[in-house]
Amino acid sequence: MASIQYTFKGTKYGLDVSPTATSTHLLEHISEQTQVPLAGLKVMFKGKVLKPNEDGDTEPIVVKHPTLTTGAKIFVLGTTEKDIAKVHSIDEHINTRKSYRPAPVAKRYQPVRNMDDDKYTFGPIQVLPEFHEQDKARAVLERLKNDKGIIGIMNLHKWQVGALIELSPAQKTILGYNRNKGELIALRLRTDDLEGFRHYDAVRKVLLHELAHNVWSEHDDNFHALNRQLNKEVQQLDWTAQNGSRVAGGDFFDPANGLQGYHDDLEDHGVDGQSWKGGSYVLGGAASRRDTQALTTRELVARAAQLRQIESEKDEDGMCGAK
Repeated sequence: MASIQYTFKGTKYGLDVSPTATSTHLLEHISEQTQVPLAGLKVMFKGKVLKPNEDGDTEPIVVKHPTLTTGAKIFVLGTTEKDIAKVHSIDEHINTRKSYRPAPVAKRYQPVRNMDDDKYTFGPIQVLPEFHEQDKARAVLERLKNDKGIIGIMNLHKWQVGALIELSPAQKTILGYNRNKGELIALRLRTDDLEGFRHYDAVRKVLLHELAHNVWSEHDDNFHALNRQLNKEVQQLDWTAQNGSRVAGGDFFDPANGLQGYHDDLEDHGVDGQSWKGGSYVLGGAASRRDTQALTTRELVARAAQLRQIESEKDEDGMCGAK
């Protein structure tokens, strides 16, 4: 019997997987726990989507995925029946309206731009007319378009994107997509409960992910390398916006957190039972505070950032709907 855990919408869940349980049994149990319809449920383990067993296939899930053992963590995506009903209610309200006239948008002050800024940028911005607080949604997209780091990346890579639009919440399991390598990029701006807006840094991170699809379509090593490069460049090109001071090589160190934070970050990402020595990764060792204390600040930053990046990339891939 394997005991696994997962978090969905801020709530932690646990379930026991028997040796004979199939993928279908696991998905049905998660659907029951989260109230997410099975058809809209997406469960990922180690970067792979778990799919129901086909007809006649009774192979247990622990046989298909031998590493799905006690303590393993899975990632769950989906929209609950309650949220789906809310979206349908909004759609019905829209259909009953005879006409829609967008409110006039007040002219905003536009900063002085050079020719490259106008050439390598995003096309028209579009928000969802059926939702409230359209001005806030438009302000988020305008902020992304005029973000110093994003402008620097667009000019550096000579990218042009046809349009930057708000992603409909009807797209239940993704946070963004890039159509035809830059024809259009759509981003989820609103929270799952449709009552507010997602944090700007989180939305910008999704935008960087989608910009990487201007070059690479698949989530392979080439894509991840470019995505990491963009996340580094956005800080280097606008490092004054970061909560920290520049150290060497484009890394950032938060004085309020100190070295202790990096020690904790290493431990939180599974460095226990392994150690860093002499600039190499040694299997079977025991990571001690003396080992990590001997590293320079830059090395500690790089170690922690690398571990965070690898873990987050798996989650980002599952929430991308690039076309």
